[in-house]
Formats: sequence, C-alpha cells, structure tokens
Amino acid sequence: MLPSWPPAFVALATLAVTLWKIQVPSFWRDEGATQAATQRSFADLIAMLGHVDVVHGAYYVLMWLEVRLAGHGELALRLPSALAMAAAAALITVTGRRLVSRRAGLAAGLTFAALPAVSWFAQDARPFALETAAGAAASYFLVRLAEDDGRRRWVCLYAASLAAAGLANVFGLLLIPAHAATLAAWRGQRPWQAVGRRWLLAVTAAGLALLPLIVAAWAQRAQVGWLRPPGVAAALATGRLVGSSGLILGVLVLIGTGLAQAVLGRRLGTAWPVRLPALCLPWLGLPPLILFVMSQVQPAYTFRYIVFCVPAAALLIGTGLAAAGRVTAAAGLVLIVLLTLPFQLGERGPAGHADNIRRLDQIVARYARPGDAVIYPQGAGSRSFAAAYPYGLAGLHDVMLGESAARSDTIAGTDAPAQVVRSRLAGVRRVWVIESDVPPPGRPAELRGLPFRLVREWQVSVSWLRLYQYRT
Repeated sequence: MLPSWPPAFVALATLAVTLWKIQVPSFWRDEGATQAATQRSFADLIAMLGHVDVVHGAYYVLMWLEVRLAGHGELALRLPSALAMAAAAALITVTGRRLVSRRAGLAAGLTFAALPAVSWFAQDARPFALETAAGAAASYFLVRLAEDDGRRRWVCLYAASLAAAGLANVFGLLLIPAHAATLAAWRGQRPWQAVGRRWLLAVTAAGLALLPLIVAAWAQRAQVGWLRPPGVAAALATGRLVGSSGLILGVLVLIGTGLAQAVLGRRLGTAWPVRLPALCLPWLGLPPLILFVMSQVQPAYTFRYIVFCVPAAALLIGTGLAAAGRVTAAAGLVLIVLLTLPFQLGERGPAGHADNIRRLDQIVARYARPGDAVIYPQGAGSRSFAAAYPYGLAGLHDVMLGESAARSDTIAGTDAPAQVVRSRLAGVRRVWVIESDVPPPGRPAELRGLPFRLVREWQVSVSWLRLYQYRT
C-alpha cells in the first residue's frame, strides 16, 4: 500500500464516525447563537461583531457563507466541524508517524476518532472543532520546523496554523507556551539557535496578526461575565479530554502495558522517543492549567475552550497501544470503542447536547394559537432558542424584546423595560414561558400580579416550557 494510506484512512474513519446520526441531536442554545448570527445580512453581521462575539467573528463569516450554499439545517451547519475533526485525525496520524512509528500514528488517529469529546464537538455548529484541527496542524508543523532547522515553509505554515487557531478561538493561543516548553525539552538533541529564532519569529507574526482581535476580545470580556472562578469540579472536568473515569482508568492500564512492554523489550527509546511526551504533555497540561489560573482573576474557564488539547491525549494513548504490540494494540482499540460506546450513543440522542430545542418547538407549533406571546425570564441570552428553528418559538410574539438583534448589534436583541413588558401583556391572552437549567420554576416575575393561570407545562431535557392563559 501507499505510505500515505493511514492518514487518509483515519480521516475517513473519523468522518464516518462523526457523520453518524449528526442530524439527530437538536440544536442547543449556542448553536442557536450561530443561527442568529448567520441569519442577518453580512453588513449587520460585521456591525454585530463590533459589539459582541468578535472572538467568533471568523467562524461566523465562514458559516454565513456556508448557510447560503447549504442552508440552515443540522447537517449543513455541523458539517464544517465534522470535516475539521477528520482533518485533525489525519494530522494526529502523521504526527505520531513522524515522532514514533506508522503503527503509533495509526493507533493515535483511531483513538482520536473514538473519543466522545471528538464526536460531540464534531456535531456542534461552533468553532471549537476548527480550533482543534488548527492546533493539530500547528503541532505537526512544529515537529517539521524542528526537524528541518526552521526551514522557511515550515515557519510560515506554523505561523499560519497558530493564527488559524487564534481566529477560531483566541484561547487557542495557549498552545504557544505549551510549544515553548516542548522546544525547551527538545533543545538538547539538535543545534537550536536557528530553530528557536525562527519559532519566535513565527509566534511573533501570528501574535501581531491577531493583535486587533485580542484587543477587541478583551474589550468584550463582559460577554463571559456569567462564568465564575473555576474550582475542583472544573479541574476534574478536564478528564473529559479523554472521557469518563472508566475510560481514563482503562487508558492508563493500556499505556502502562505499553510502557512495560517497551521497557522489558529494551526499546523504550524507540517505542517512546522523548520527543513525543515532550510535545504531548505540555500540550495536554499547560493550556488548561494556564486558563484555570487566569480564571481565578478574570473568569474565562469552560471545557470547550480547551478541547484543542484532545489530540495530545490521543497521541499518548496511541503510542501506548502501539508499544504494547500489534495484537494488544488492536485489542486496546476495541476496548476503547466499547468503553466509549454508551457515551457515543448518548450524544447522538435528540437531547445529546443537553438542550432539546427541536422538541420545544414541536410542542409550541402543535399547541400555539394566533396572538400567543412568549417571555424569557432568564434574559436576552435565552432568545437564541427562538433562532434555532424557523417554527415554534420563532413564531411567537416576544413581548420582552426591546431592540431587535439587528438594531442593537447583538446576538439576541435587548430586553424591554419591565413596565413596557407589562403593558404589552395587557393585550395578550396566552403566554409561553421558557426556562432552563433550573429546578421546577415558579411563576415568573413578569406575570406576578397579572391574571394569568398556569394551564400546562412540559419538561424537555434541561428546559421547562409553561403555558399561561388569561383568567377571565
């Protein structure tokens, strides 16, 4: 077979996995934000980015073009993410082959395809899969840059991939300190003066290119004001980069087996060359750690901002499998697939992304009457529910809306003053109320003191949908 078959095979396998039931999970609230951004004119989109979500600006522009070619359905919006994860799998494979062996690269790529986080973000119309692919590309180009003593084309490609990671999500630039640690660990193996200088040149070029974005993102930092300083639970949640606790335990056993096999066979240096852990351990550990520490002062920590570290875990696991031998590697991959299968199936249910907006819209579409209103007691951010699908919530009169999204240059518009909302409710006979991530909610403040009675309620995944009717 041709030497290039493993990356192509792994990319196709990953694409097949991520396309499996990609249309089944309902859009969730953040995908509703993507819908809201791409449903406006291009001029309105650019105007919006001057006020909110500039960190996702490049992604929104890409998706604005995408939906005009393929539409607003689940497959159309999520396909770029699935393709990005397939590209990341191929890059992981070539990186593993370059640093260790063809078997290690193949095992790493297939492991990546099996990890639940990969499928979740491949089936998500948000930029984090693209950031993961850019991070995998940057790490591969770092390897080539180091091997070829900083040859110009690898410097340019490395700078471009870092810039792409930052455009997808500015926190992708946390890969830079991880790569600095990698180069420091590699330094004893080669003359590094030229490599270090050219790496620094590439980092500087990427940083300067992204400087306007970084400044604008800092000015809009209030957007993540809902985040709180992370604690122990957030630290433990980084385990999702691999999977469940059971999967992590199984992976540790497999890696330990591979290490033991390599030591007993006196081939640790070839099965686990120092360059691989020097690349993967900083990549896996430093970005979460830096973001965690930063967030104690300026909260910005959430799991999706560190998803670009998943390829490092896959490379370590794949190398451990390969070091244990061909039969053990194959058995280990089967075990990983079996351990991840329940999570893969859960992710592909209608509520696989927690929110089941599609079901909410189906209920509203079935029971709504002309003139029905809707209120979002949790604020304007919940209005992205209405943008997810063109029926149901989108057809109700939003009595809480102040300025529209287009007029206010925001994702979901602004809320009207309380007295305006109450005056609008005076002419309404029935009101739908949507709240999420709360225990069974009571009567919303907007309806207190008004003659509305609760006539029906539905619990749909993490959301409560309630229908109130004017009491005559």
